[in-house]
Amino acid sequence: MSRRRSLCTAGVLVAGAALVARDPHLRRRTRDAVHFATRRARHLRGVMQGAEYRAAGHQPDPMVDDITLADRVRSELGRLERHLDVPHLHVTVRHHVATLHGEVISDSDVEAVERRVLQVSGVWGVRSYLHVGLASGDTPPSVGRTTGHASPLLEELLAGAAAWGVEGGAADRTVRAVLQTLAERIPDDERRHLASHLPFDVRHMLRPPARRGSAHRVRDVDEFLAIVADTAHLDERTVAPVAESVLVTLRRRVPEEAGDVAAVLPSGLRAWWSVAVPA
Repeated sequence: MSRRRSLCTAGVLVAGAALVARDPHLRRRTRDAVHFATRRARHLRGVMQGAEYRAAGHQPDPMVDDITLADRVRSELGRLERHLDVPHLHVTVRHHVATLHGEVISDSDVEAVERRVLQVSGVWGVRSYLHVGLASGDTPPSVGRTTGHASPLLEELLAGAAAWGVEGGAADRTVRAVLQTLAERIPDDERRHLASHLPFDVRHMLRPPARRGSAHRVRDVDEFLAIVADTAHLDERTVAPVAESVLVTLRRRVPEEAGDVAAVLPSGLRAWWSVAVPA
C-alpha cells in the first residue's frame, strides 16, 4: 500500500512538472513563488541572526567604510520611519558624518530621527536638512507662496542650473543644497537680514541644517562642493559651476548685502563668494 502511494505521489509530481514545463505562465508563477520563498527564508534567517547578535550584547564595528555605515543608518531608520509614518528619508555618509534629507511631520520627529542616527555605531556626527514646514514666524506672503508658482528669482536660479545640464529634481536639490550650505556659515542675524530681501520660496531654502555631534562646519570650497554633491546625488565637477551660478545670481539680487555676507564667511569661502563667476 505504501509503495502504491509512493508511486501515485511520484506520478503526480511528474505530471505537475510536465504541466509547468508546457505552460509558460505557470512556469513564471512557479519561479516567482520559489524566489519569494527563498527571499523570505533569507530575511527570516537574517532577523534571527540579528536577534542572537543583539541578545549576546555585541555592537557593530564602528570603523567601517562610509557606504557600509550609510546602509547601517538606513536600516536603523526603516523602523523609525514606519513608526513616525513619514516618507523615506535620504541618507548619505561622508567621513562618518551622516547627512539627512527628507520631510517629517513635527519638530519632535526631527529630534527623534537625529538622535536615532547619532546612536548608530560608527556615526560621529549628524548634519540634518530635515524639513518640517514653516516655522511659526514665517507668515509674510510673497510671490513664491501666494501664487503657487516659482518666484522669478527661483526660476532664475533653476535656469542657471539647467544651463549647466542640471535640470528637474536635480536642479532643485542642487540649488537648495547650495543655499543651505551657505546659510550654515552665515550668523543667524546676518542670514535673517539677507533672507528678508528674498522671495519666500528662496528664503525658505536659505536655512542651515541642524548639527549634532562632531559634524563640523564647512571651511573651504572643496568641502562646500562635496556636501552639495552628496545632497544632489551628483559629482563635484557637475555641481561646481551650478554652485557658482547660484552665488552670482544671489549676489546680483542683494548687492547691498554682498559685502556684509563676505565679512562673516570663513576665509576659505570669502573669496569664492566675492568673485565666483561660472567658467
